Order: sequence, then structure tokens, then C-alpha cells
Amino acid sequence: MFMREQPKISFVSTVPGLENIEDARPRPAGEFLPKWWKDMPKIDPDTGMGTIRVCPALPDFFNDGYIMPMWADTTIKYDEKEDTWTTYSGKNGQEFAWSIHYNEQALKHASFKTFGQAASFVFKAAAPWKIITPKGWSVYQLPVFYHFDNDFSVMPGTRDTDIYHNINAQVLYFGDGKEITIKQGQPFAQFIPFKRSKLESEVRYKTPEDERLFQTEQLRHATIFNNAVRGTYRKMQRRRDKEL
Repeated sequence: MFMREQPKISFVSTVPGLENIEDARPRPAGEFLPKWWKDMPKIDPDTGMGTIRVCPALPDFFNDGYIMPMWADTTIKYDEKEDTWTTYSGKNGQEFAWSIHYNEQALKHASFKTFGQAASFVFKAAAPWKIITPKGWSVYQLPVFYHFDNDFSVMPGTRDTDIYHNINAQVLYFGDGKEITIKQGQPFAQFIPFKRSKLESEVRYKTPEDERLFQTEQLRHATIFNNAVRGTYRKMQRRRDKEL
């Protein structure tokens, strides 16, 4: 029986031996669940209300793609008054290069904010990993949003990793003049592969066929006890995946 080859994403180290250091290796995103998520109960003990732990959207996102952790203990700092910056990555600080985007290149022209914090500087990290995907596949580069880091945030973007493999991540700095240390193994950026394709779009009012579809979906949830929405959603996902 002919078996179609599974598409593969490759994270290729440019520093000898780095691929053997577990804390530095990019790994499936599901291995980096935020502590607050793991600690949160599915049912609030005081009210009996379901928490966001029963919502399927968040765990699906937590498991999407791969997390690239910080590859070496790294310190970054920007002094706004003196307009000076420093970076230091690893013991010798040479194998892991960081550079910058001058404020004239970005922050002079727009306010870059995350969780209401305005960045005062943009660093650029040359990752010691190159990403290779099959022809027609790209990756979204995303900040590790739900880890809620108040010191830095990788800027989101799209990279066509079937033709361009370097990862030079722009990093928003929220340090306000203080020295920030990103530890080896700390979640740094999330990369979600996707197959490039175009979809036509339409905007319309619902049809009778749409209404039947919506009613069936609603009935699936209405015929089970409360707090089982996620289980029903998972059954629908499994059924869909078998049909693909």
C-alpha cells in the first residue's frame, strides 16, 4: 500500500552540539504549557462555574506548532537616557549574536505595545537554528503570548521557510532601563507551520443550509451535561480528521 510521506519541519543547529542540549532544543508547543494554566481548576470551587480550562480554543493553541526556547542565558539592556544598549549571550557571548533595530527604524514612527506596555527598544536575535519546511510551507513566528512576560516580546511575522531559513527574531524590550535576563530553556518564540494556499472569501446572510448546520452544532452541545463542551468538540475534531 502506498503511504504518503508526512511533511516534516526541521530545526537545524548552526552551533555544534547545541542540538544535544535538551533545554535549548525547539520542541512541540504542548511541552511548554504555562504554569497558571496547569494550576487552574476546570470548575471554580467557590461558584461552581466552569473556568476557561473547559474552553477548547486555548489548549488547541497551546499545542499548535513548536516553541523555540532561549538557547543560552542572555542579558539585554537599553538605557533610554544615554541611548546605549548592551547584550550578552552565553559565557563568551560570541557564538550567539544579537543586534538591534535603531529607533529610527521603528519606534520613532509607531508605538509598539504588548499588554499596554510600550517598548522602548527593539533588539534582534540571530537564532542558532535554521528552519526548513517542504515546498509550499511557511511558518508563523509568534510571541509566547500566554506566558505573559512583562520584560520582552518577540514580534509576530511570517517566514517562508521553504526558501529562507534564517531566524532573526525582532524582540521588543520593555525593560525601562533595567537589565533583563532570559534564561536558557525559557519559552522565547512560537512557530506554527502552515501550507500556503488562497481561499476566496464571501460575506452573506445565512442560508437554510447554514441554519441546519448551526442547529446541528447547537444540538450536539444541548444533548450533553454542562462542562462537556470540550469533549464534544474533541469528538467532532476526531470525526473530521478521519474524513481528511
